[in-house]
Amino acid sequence: MFFRTLALLSLCLIAPQVSADASDHPLLSRYPNAEIFESSSVQYETYRMPTGPAGSNGSVSYELLVGNLTMLTYELEGVSTLKVFENYKSALAKLDADIQAVCELEECGETSDALDQLGDALAVRDDVYNYYRKPYFIRAQLAGVKGAVHVAIFVGGDDGSVQVQQAIVEEVPAEHDLIATSEEYLARKPEGSSPEDLRTPEQKKADHPLIARYPGARLENARKVEYERVDVPFGEQGSTPDVNDSLSLTGDISLHTYTVNNVSTLKVMENYRSAIEDLGFDIGYECALEACGGSELSEETGGRIAVNESVYNYYRKPYYFVAQKDAPQGAITLALFFGGDGGDVRVQQAIVEEKGIQKDLVKVDADQLYQEIQQSGKALVYGIYFDTDSAAVKPESAGALQAISTLLESHPELNLYVVGHTDDTGEGDYNLGLSSRRAASVVDVLKTEYSLENSRLESAGVGPYAPVAGNESDQGRRLNRRVELVRRL
Repeated sequence: MFFRTLALLSLCLIAPQVSADASDHPLLSRYPNAEIFESSSVQYETYRMPTGPAGSNGSVSYELLVGNLTMLTYELEGVSTLKVFENYKSALAKLDADIQAVCELEECGETSDALDQLGDALAVRDDVYNYYRKPYFIRAQLAGVKGAVHVAIFVGGDDGSVQVQQAIVEEVPAEHDLIATSEEYLARKPEGSSPEDLRTPEQKKADHPLIARYPGARLENARKVEYERVDVPFGEQGSTPDVNDSLSLTGDISLHTYTVNNVSTLKVMENYRSAIEDLGFDIGYECALEACGGSELSEETGGRIAVNESVYNYYRKPYYFVAQKDAPQGAITLALFFGGDGGDVRVQQAIVEEKGIQKDLVKVDADQLYQEIQQSGKALVYGIYFDTDSAAVKPESAGALQAISTLLESHPELNLYVVGHTDDTGEGDYNLGLSSRRAASVVDVLKTEYSLENSRLESAGVGPYAPVAGNESDQGRRLNRRVELVRRL
């Protein structure tokens, strides 16, 4: 049907002459001698298209659409709004369009406010100014190969001149595979990249090895700082943020700012989100549009991870999320802010790579363990390792086991429960059994390989039922996967 639609364009009354440098939409060309006053074209945008004139309550109703959005404002002289409208209406009829709403003159609204609402929704700059007199409106839908094509046109006049406000939304399938990533980087094997990676060598060198820029994006600025402390927004921002709306991290920080032309913040965000989820990252916090707190708070959020600490004017239609994942050399946190301005998108990207998985945990040292037990009756141990779903103690646990052995040798009066803990991933009963088996394995290794007395150690497992952190993020789950030494009387 879409190709038939294009073929019928030659029959339309609105299209005899179009200059070579014009940017009309292929579906409908301009009225003869009309000039483009303003235009905007954005891929995969959200758009509120009016369903018709204002109702009895004086308000216009809208339908939320998602697709490739083209908006055009034409201006012409020496013709009536009626003649222009009838030509558009005739053209749509020849295309077998489904006419969903039409209004003429007073039917379009009895007040200037009602007419402004209707026309402003189709105007590139959200304002028809004085061009709302002798108004006509039509909304139609056509069937395209990729999806429905929605058309809305508002024709209004002012002092002998006419403006045409035209909006066309083409529904298209979502594309969520545009961001190239490197799984190898998570294991510190950055050689090679995904086959979809079409960046130049210079672009690859400029981007972070973990994740490529959006196709066609331009790098505006970048900065890297080794081993620095940073507070990443992790909730709604305000003028006086408290500790609950920031994630305090220490590690290597990489900041990038990219600009992408003629695309929506929604499309760019969804591609980045899909890419990092494919890498196994967990979304710990996110907000979208109004939920990001309005223009002032959105600007604050984006500015806190921007290279120059400012998003400038790129805070409109915002999206923001923070994702985390454990890696062999330490946890990785990725924060991304997407904001738009005039049909373009700016991406603020911050990647924090923590130094070593043990860096922010309790030190495995005999003296430190004893101090913890003296103060609270227990000590947390994070240096004992197991393979997934296994209770066998791995060789790299030797340092922590030696610390426990030294603790007991130095304090012969001390008897301990060795308590196993898991995160909340998986079934509770299974995790309870796994934690019990792991605790028993630790006790067995301490008795057999470190010659500790049988009576001084007793094992137990509590699974996920005594967490020390939330299980919503990698960092929280890592803190919950532990062994505790509890004083036993």
